[in-house]
Amino acid sequence: MNAKQRVIVVTGGGSGIGRGTAKVFAAAGDTIVIADVNEPGGNAVVAEIRRLGGRAEYRHVDVAVDASVEELAQGVEAQIGPADVLVNSAGILQNASEIETMPIAEHDRVMAINYRGTYLCCRAFAPRMARRGSGCVVNISSTSAVHAMPLLAYGSSKAAVQMLTTNLAVEFGPRNVRINAIMPGYVLTEQMQARIDAGKRDPRSLALHSALGRMVTPADVGNAAYFLCSEAASCITGISLPVDAGYLGAVSYLHHPGLRGVLPHRADKGPVF
Repeated sequence: MNAKQRVIVVTGGGSGIGRGTAKVFAAAGDTIVIADVNEPGGNAVVAEIRRLGGRAEYRHVDVAVDASVEELAQGVEAQIGPADVLVNSAGILQNASEIETMPIAEHDRVMAINYRGTYLCCRAFAPRMARRGSGCVVNISSTSAVHAMPLLAYGSSKAAVQMLTTNLAVEFGPRNVRINAIMPGYVLTEQMQARIDAGKRDPRSLALHSALGRMVTPADVGNAAYFLCSEAASCITGISLPVDAGYLGAVSYLHHPGLRGVLPHRADKGPVF
């Protein structure tokens, strides 16, 4: 439990990583603002948190729209209280594609939500934190920010989020606002499950492309976000923390051409990649 009841704003809190993160902070005694464009989903998470004894409110936001983000920041401060923590979890996925076949409208939508949305939310909340002399921001990046994947818009948007995180950490650090990012690996969210069900993702391959042999859960990311916003991380800012079940290490290790036959315990689960 926290000594101080904090106000935590979670964009994209109506599902996936945002939902898992909101529940972690709520369980620790914080007041949660579920900020999402999906009103039914956001209200469902609020109801879930309240059933578990936590405090939560829903606020509508479209992170790709400047005025909507500013309205959120103003409304939270006036109606609930100054935000101590912002978790920028709002984002969308894309299917694998090549540059010739990916519609430019899809590319622009991914960039508008994943990068520009994070930028706008940081712009709305971080200066308010700075004026009070404290606050934490956690941006959600991805391992696709540092490893080549056929996710042209998604990977690029997340790489931009990481650079934004580093820049803002330096800008706001002197005013005691810490800004970090998390790089999740393959997370079993509702969006990911839908892609698995549609045959667009292979869950066995997703799990085996990691050191731990499993996918990441939304709660795993939430626990990392909670740590980054705690006093235990008071000297940590400007980083992008992998929460990936060891994916970043495993993806090159397991593809080494001399590996076949070296790891019999993995052979029981299937071929080494």
